[in-house]
Amino acid sequence: MISLALGANRAPLMVKSHSWLALFGGLILFASPSNAQDVTLPTTPELLAIVRLAQDGYADSARAAVDDLLGRTVPADPLYAEALYTAATVAKNGDDARLLFSRVVVEHGSSPWADRSLLRLTQLDYGTGDTEAAMLRVRRLLTDYPTSPTIPAASLWGARAAFERRDDQQACAWLERGINTAGADVEMKNQLEFTYQRCTNPVPARTSTGAERVVPPSRDIGTPAATRPSAAPPTKQTTAGPWRVQVAAIRDPAAIRRVEQQIARAGLTAYKVPGPNGLTKLQAGPFATREAAVERVAELKAMVGGSPFVVRGP
Repeated sequence: MISLALGANRAPLMVKSHSWLALFGGLILFASPSNAQDVTLPTTPELLAIVRLAQDGYADSARAAVDDLLGRTVPADPLYAEALYTAATVAKNGDDARLLFSRVVVEHGSSPWADRSLLRLTQLDYGTGDTEAAMLRVRRLLTDYPTSPTIPAASLWGARAAFERRDDQQACAWLERGINTAGADVEMKNQLEFTYQRCTNPVPARTSTGAERVVPPSRDIGTPAATRPSAAPPTKQTTAGPWRVQVAAIRDPAAIRRVEQQIARAGLTAYKVPGPNGLTKLQAGPFATREAAVERVAELKAMVGGSPFVVRGP
């Protein structure tokens, strides 16, 4: 059992449940307990314990704890904005989370949690397919909070949204900014650099005058065109096998469809596997060997987010 003491006169809460952290688990980059450098986690020990409680499945207890703290804190107290942010993080659903994150941005815009709330709103927008809103939030975050520690993550999520809207120029500009500000965050920098590979594709060969070199069609008329075999377009080959990469475990139908589309764009098959508590596990594959699956983990992480891992299919 996991408990959270709320004070000498209060009993510990120990109700196990699930929140929107599970719902958006494949899309929102919540840190593991070992990642103490995650700037999106609360810094006050009591609030951090509340988030850990929700991550361990005791979301009802976490919500009760943060509601109690908000009731004991005046809005002018700097702790209030952080508590409101924590309440959004452990909210029961995406709509509640969106409302609470928005309150932090509007009511506590000068607090250290406003930029983090904008990042979370960006992730929510992206997760529900509203890429235009996600890009607008990233622009606001980069403009209003130019020194924010969330800029690398915001740049990554903004670039993902921009790529989906075919705005490659904006996506690449954001990725460059994210790479330049990632500092010692090796994992984030790796994700940014991996995604930036889309910005460095070779361009068509050009002549010395700068014009594209055009190759004239062959004038060979020895074989009638109708009898010439047509070349099949190149495809990314994936050998069938028992191995897959699990990229998400989510409930929301729109988020499920979105992840399926991202898996398809990677040239892989999306598998939906029933999970506990109404979750759907989304897996990509198939792969003949575990090593082949491991090779695609970084690519899938850059596309979908979260923490993909290799599993053996049924």
